[in-house]
Amino acid sequence: MKNRDKTAVGDISPWPYFWGPFDEFQAISQKGFSSDAWMVHCERYHLSIMGASPLDVFIKNLKKIVKIMIGRGFRTVVPSLIERKISAGARVLDIGGGWGDNFYQLKLDKVNVHAGTYTVLDNERQAAFGKTIFSENEISFLSEIPQTHFDIVLLISTLQYIEDWKSLFATFDKLDIQYVYISRTPFLYGAPSFCAVQSLTPPTLAYKIGEENLHVIAFAEFEEVCAAHDWRVKKVSRRQNYSKQFRRMPKNKRNVYYQCIILEKIAD
Repeated sequence: MKNRDKTAVGDISPWPYFWGPFDEFQAISQKGFSSDAWMVHCERYHLSIMGASPLDVFIKNLKKIVKIMIGRGFRTVVPSLIERKISAGARVLDIGGGWGDNFYQLKLDKVNVHAGTYTVLDNERQAAFGKTIFSENEISFLSEIPQTHFDIVLLISTLQYIEDWKSLFATFDKLDIQYVYISRTPFLYGAPSFCAVQSLTPPTLAYKIGEENLHVIAFAEFEEVCAAHDWRVKKVSRRQNYSKQFRRMPKNKRNVYYQCIILEKIAD
């Protein structure tokens, strides 16, 4: 496959982010998010949060203030609107929430997450690690979407790894979801959606963890699907240019941005 990085899992990767593209979908995933190396990364990340120095905390709080001053109006994890809903007792389904790192950040941000209202949906290894950190009263872990009501869905760095992402909207309808928050997902402007392959190499590690299929979604297509399911799309931050990570792609596939988005269900 042209442009495919042949570096073996566990070796140093000269291209740590995006490969491809390829024309037809190929299920090449090596389950990087449940690999031994990824779990090591999660453990290191958790320890780095726990061991944050006073200077680290100061810088993080300063970034929040700057974001509010320039009108972005959201904190590190979720926007202020979602924070308020969570603090009021909203039931949250965090899809792809790993070991509970988003929950952990919410707690560090002093968000009042009510007992029994927060559920993480992810693989069993992530859940096992999360259960060593949190009590059952704080957070629940599931490996399949439950048939119960939730008020809010979080999709933080997750939507791009869901093969049939459009089917999520039918699921949201069944669960009577009111708000969906999406962030750290690459959206494409001016070209159709496409699928590539991502080498999972977080900045804290020097070697390749594994591979995952990566879906870069055309924002126009995303808006059409939202409209068909009666979701109002609200952009809550400026677009962050992400095109440099796709410099190995053809020019028409490089106009990629991160955009923080709130979806709000339109009342009948």
